[in-house]
Amino acid sequence: MEASLYSRVGDKVVCQLCWRFCKLGDGEEGHCRVRRNEGGKIFTTTYGKLSHLESRPIEIKPFFHFLPGSTSMTFSTYSCNFDCPWCQNWSISKATPPEALRETSPEEVVDLALIMGDKSTCASLNEPTLLYEYLLDVFRLAREKGLKNTMVSNGYMSILALKNLKNAGLDAINIDVKGDERVYRDYCNAEVEYVWRVIEKATKLGIHVEVVCLLVSNVVDEEVVREIVREHLRRAGSSISIHFTRYFPAYRFTAPPTRIEFLEWAVKHAYKEGAEFAYIGNVPGHRFENTHCPDCGELLIRRYSFSTVDNRIRSGCCPKCGREIYGVWV
Repeated sequence: MEASLYSRVGDKVVCQLCWRFCKLGDGEEGHCRVRRNEGGKIFTTTYGKLSHLESRPIEIKPFFHFLPGSTSMTFSTYSCNFDCPWCQNWSISKATPPEALRETSPEEVVDLALIMGDKSTCASLNEPTLLYEYLLDVFRLAREKGLKNTMVSNGYMSILALKNLKNAGLDAINIDVKGDERVYRDYCNAEVEYVWRVIEKATKLGIHVEVVCLLVSNVVDEEVVREIVREHLRRAGSSISIHFTRYFPAYRFTAPPTRIEFLEWAVKHAYKEGAEFAYIGNVPGHRFENTHCPDCGELLIRRYSFSTVDNRIRSGCCPKCGREIYGVWV
């Protein structure tokens, strides 16, 4: 189908979906490989072409401050606009939609979410920006049916795309920060500044934001973490959660899994610098999966892996001292 968010410049068209702003001649496709100039118009090959559709815990995204204990109808398509060699979902992010794949309607996604008792939808797994036109339709319909809408993204969508997604019904976004300028340049073929701009804009638009950092062994070191924490506090703010997630070898990367001691150091460093909520991911049962009140230290949410075991937050506040906790709780 014809895509949206593009303009003509001379004899080419410029895709305005992400920060790459690919300038395409007739017959050329963008960096994502799923948007193509055909006769002066950009067409998308992903609309309704889903690689996954299933109900999943919201904690797996990870969202720790957004409807804890709920489930979300999670869906994805194919391909990506990044080139990360350690991609955990490479089987879909490095592929394009099969031509014979049946189109799944937005109504099917929303209806299944309601049947499963989900409280939200979630575009995830590969880069969901590549489902842009489909997301607009799903989000609008889900909002009409009383569901919230979420994304797990690399944060490289254009500001215009972000605003349109917000207007369509985007309630929450988890953005993956891969590293510093060097990491993005050498491994992702991208620029980290644009990711921070999206994080900053999303918070200003009133979208619930959480940030996740996959600490890839031999790529992300202490200095990179320091830079991420500095920018997180400057661009997102101290109340927005930052998750440090354990990497495991995948795709073209064979470096060993992240040392747990390094993950623990990252969390402690974030707290030391002023973050109010810092977590460890992919280490089930670790104490840094839990949420504590930044003021009095009260245990607010106890988790195990992707499950909320106990949630003591009441009306968005700590039950002991009354401190308001950033998040969406109902």
